[in-house]
Amino acid sequence: MPALSCTETELGHIPALPQYTHHQPHPAAWGIHHMKIRTFTSTLSALALAVASFTASADILFQNLGTAAPPASVAGFTMTPFDQGTQAAIANGTNVSSIPGGPNGTSIGISPVSSKGTVGVTWGTWSHGYTGAMYYSNGSTQATLTLPANTAAFYFYVNPNPFAFHAVTATTSTGETSEAIQVSGNGGANGFAFYSTAGETITSITVTSTADFAVGEFGINAGSATTCASEGYTGTKLNWCKIICESESSSSTIDTYLRRWINKYRDLPYCAVEGGGEEPTVN
Repeated sequence: MPALSCTETELGHIPALPQYTHHQPHPAAWGIHHMKIRTFTSTLSALALAVASFTASADILFQNLGTAAPPASVAGFTMTPFDQGTQAAIANGTNVSSIPGGPNGTSIGISPVSSKGTVGVTWGTWSHGYTGAMYYSNGSTQATLTLPANTAAFYFYVNPNPFAFHAVTATTSTGETSEAIQVSGNGGANGFAFYSTAGETITSITVTSTADFAVGEFGINAGSATTCASEGYTGTKLNWCKIICESESSSSTIDTYLRRWINKYRDLPYCAVEGGGEEPTVN
C-alpha cells in the first residue's frame, strides 16, 4: 500500500485517508443505578412513633472543560485519570462494553458496545495534544457510561466523527444536564465533568449527539461509601437496610420498611440520616 501524506486539504486525518471527511477510517483500517441518592427528611417527635418521609435529591452539577487538557481537580475533587496502559492493551478495532483503567481495577460500562481505537492511528484528531485511547460509537448517536460505585466526580471528552460542529449533550441518570454544547470534530474534543455537592454519587451518564462520535480520556473521584454491611448490620437489620438504602424497591415499599425500622430500632438506617453517607450503586 503506498504511503499516504497529510495535506491541508485532507482535513486533519492521521494518517490521511483520501476522500474521507470524518474520523472513522476506511473499512480497511479497522478490524471491525440508576443514580438513586435519596435524602430522607424526617419529622420525628419520638422515633418510636415517627413517620419518616423522603424526597429525592439531585445535587449534581456540570462543568464544561472545553478543549483544554483535563484539570487535576474538579470543584475541589481530586481527579484520577484512567490508566492508559490498560486501555492500550486492547487491540484497536475491538468492540468493548467495559473500559478499564479506573482506580483499584475499576472500569466504566459503555452501551451500546463501542470500538476501541487510538487517536492518531485509527482516529484523526482530538484536542490539547491527546493521543491515547478512544471509543467510537459504531455509528450510534447515543452512548451510556455506567460509572464505578461511589463516583463523586467524573470527566470525559467527546469528539464527533464528522469534521464539523455538532451538538453534544450529556445527562446523568437523575436528569442533570450539560445542555447542548457545540463540539467540533476537527481537533475540538470537548470535556464534560459532573460532580456532587452534598454527598451524592453519580451512577451513569448518557451522551447524545447530532452525529456519531467517540468518547475517551476519563477521570474520576471515587471515595469510599458507607454500606449496610460496613455499618455492621446483620440479620433482619441488614435485610431491611438493603431494602431501604440499596435496592430498586418502590417508594411505598421503602416507606413501609422505614416505618418498621423506626418502630423496632428507634433510630434511622445510615442513608436516612442527614449527611449519613453515600448510597452505593445498586447491583
